[in-house]
Amino acid sequence: MLTRSFAGVLACLLALAGCSATRATDRTVILSTADGDRTTHVHHPDNAPAGAPLVIVLHGAGGSGTQVEADLGWDALADRSGFVVAYPDGLDGAWNGGGCCGQARSRGVDDVGFLAALAGRIAAEDRTDPRRVYAVGFSNGAILAYAWACGRPGELAGIGPVAGAVLVPCPAPAPLTVVAVHGNADDRVPFGGGAGAGGAQYPTVDGSLAPFLAADGCSPAPVLTDDPPATVGIWTCTSGFRVVRDVIAEGGHAWPGAGPEAGTSDRPLDATGFLWARLTEP
Repeated sequence: MLTRSFAGVLACLLALAGCSATRATDRTVILSTADGDRTTHVHHPDNAPAGAPLVIVLHGAGGSGTQVEADLGWDALADRSGFVVAYPDGLDGAWNGGGCCGQARSRGVDDVGFLAALAGRIAAEDRTDPRRVYAVGFSNGAILAYAWACGRPGELAGIGPVAGAVLVPCPAPAPLTVVAVHGNADDRVPFGGGAGAGGAQYPTVDGSLAPFLAADGCSPAPVLTDDPPATVGIWTCTSGFRVVRDVIAEGGHAWPGAGPEAGTSDRPLDATGFLWARLTEP
């Protein structure tokens, strides 16, 4: 009769999965950085195989990883779809994505470097696919997702900024998929650009998308689909990636669909499900 431990080892060998005595599970990961110890909660579903995608969810200013894990439905979506999701915490509740916000920016915190190291750590421990790392975020977290794509070209397969903008130089991003969700009545990160949260000057949503449209070799104008109160624009691109813009009419500074039903559909008013579907569709 096989012992339980030997049976586990044998199962790993039979699966040709690069066996280890234990597999990664839900846990808090602590990374030591020049800016101090950084904490992240990782949700690793039982059905997430070796080579699964990794989604890194970035909270807004004043938020936390715990808050977005509870509010945005990514854990349940990961359970259904078999990917790993991580919820890092910004220092003092904020991220340095350039231009805004809080002490993270004023202290020059290297949040992009932290996220790159975090993705590497999770790839090693959870055996996620380093070619399928997606950064999604709200507001200040969306600003950081853009900054990561701009600052370290080639590390991300896609980003899903909700109510965010590019606030760093972005001369030559690598091709990747971008799915931007934004309310056209947002007064914190204005859809049409201008002064907003943290005293920053924001580009228009299309201005933020422009570097990625160029990198992806996209058509001049998107194909528009109305799904009131949303209008979805999808650009045809030569890179094999895509750029998608989900505009919520009269929508404010919010994550559409946050709450108990988040991630249960792929409609434009469910940002969680919409982002996952559009970031990963073939």
